[in-house]
Amino acid sequence: MADGTPNELKGQLRGDAIQVELNDPQPDGQAHTALDRVPGIWEVTIEGRSLRARTDDGSAVVPAVLQALEAGGVRVASVTIARPSLDDVYLRHTGRSFRKTEEPV
Repeated sequence: MADGTPNELKGQLRGDAIQVELNDPQPDGQAHTALDRVPGIWEVTIEGRSLRARTDDGSAVVPAVLQALEAGGVRVASVTIARPSLDDVYLRHTGRSFRKTEEPV
């Protein structure tokens, strides 16, 4: 269980969050395989078309992430870099996205 204020919980996550929206879902691990060659990223998760990863310096790593995905045949629709969010904290502690949990069953 995680305890603390929202700012304290977000502060426990170091670095930036990279969010990549893929053109197509990647159930076969193709995106994971492509990103294995990119140094400096961790906590890579993929849910449908949404790929999330953490890094110390998002703006420095994003070009390598995009290049690796393209070389691996994974088409990207968009990419964003953000400081840690409460969704990132939830993902760290539960292993799944808060947004995914909110979807009706």
